[in-house]
Amino acid sequence: MMRRRTFLSAVAALAVAASLGACGGAPAADPAPTDEAATRVVTDSLGREVEIPAEVERIAASGPVAQQVLLTVAPEKMVGLSGELTDEQLAYLGEDLADLPVFGQIYGGKGDFNKEAVAAADPQLIIDVGEAKDSLAEELDTLQEQLGIPCVHIDSTDLHSYAELYDQLAVILDSEKAAELADYCRDAVAEVEAVVAEVPEGERPRAAYLLGDTGTNAMARGGFQSGIIDLCSENVVVVDDPSSSGKGNEIGLEQIALWDPELIVFVGDSIFDTVGDEPAWAELSAIKSGNYFRAPSEPYNWISMPASVNQIIGLQWYARLCYPDRFDDDLRDVVGEYYQLFYGHDLTDEEYGALMRGAVRA
Repeated sequence: MMRRRTFLSAVAALAVAASLGACGGAPAADPAPTDEAATRVVTDSLGREVEIPAEVERIAASGPVAQQVLLTVAPEKMVGLSGELTDEQLAYLGEDLADLPVFGQIYGGKGDFNKEAVAAADPQLIIDVGEAKDSLAEELDTLQEQLGIPCVHIDSTDLHSYAELYDQLAVILDSEKAAELADYCRDAVAEVEAVVAEVPEGERPRAAYLLGDTGTNAMARGGFQSGIIDLCSENVVVVDDPSSSGKGNEIGLEQIALWDPELIVFVGDSIFDTVGDEPAWAELSAIKSGNYFRAPSEPYNWISMPASVNQIIGLQWYARLCYPDRFDDDLRDVVGEYYQLFYGHDLTDEEYGALMRGAVRA
């Protein structure tokens, strides 16, 4: 259940990338302060040169994606949140985060960003993470001028961008933790890609990732949030205009039946628990064979919503779901390592069992 507070939320986003082409995406930063005020200049993913403190100790996130990323790197540096955390999320992320003010988010449907509250919390840097829209540079320049707080953007658009995202945060925050997470992301993606590359395309499972109250929305092939499904399997959901929304594309059961996926992953709050008893679904290959699963969702959905670094554990889980005989490790160990490294949380057997309910083969 969502905790209610009287606090407002903090927006933050920090990212630095320089010479993205020449340096493989590694951020550029002056090795020494640029002046007596102990600052340095970084170039973010938009090509903006931003002067930031030489040592960054107080940060804020611009929205939920930046918040999710920063919670894995430096929760102790966050002066507030862009959005409230549920009790279920706090169980993994840390109960002390409940005391942080909530500032709202700069972008997205809510439009509830409270500039006065952010200024009062006095972050040294606001960090924005995600896919850049055309007007973003101008908007961040305006916000930076209004608040007197440096604002930076780091691109993060797919599974292959997360290592670079953490590389940039390692420089900006002088963070060994971020550097460790960058290496983890690189290795995890490379491992799965190597396994999938050995499977002929015609032998990869025909799959669909379904969501919505009726299970008839889907993440279409090539969409912003379908990267895991597309990489590991043949995503049967093909539409002219894949949605980048967390709601996916509205499809309808009739079309899903025509595609007839042999493997289905449902979002946890969809119809996973009852679909096996639904006559309208009974003839789908995945349902008849019992080859349908529920995506784990704490503290964030493992596949999407948001499509961010939560996808790293989702990728490792889904690849093992598709190709269990091609991995020789224990999924329990993989999941436990991720939760310890990204959230500093020692996953109990009870928690693991709850996470994986409906997510593994019987």
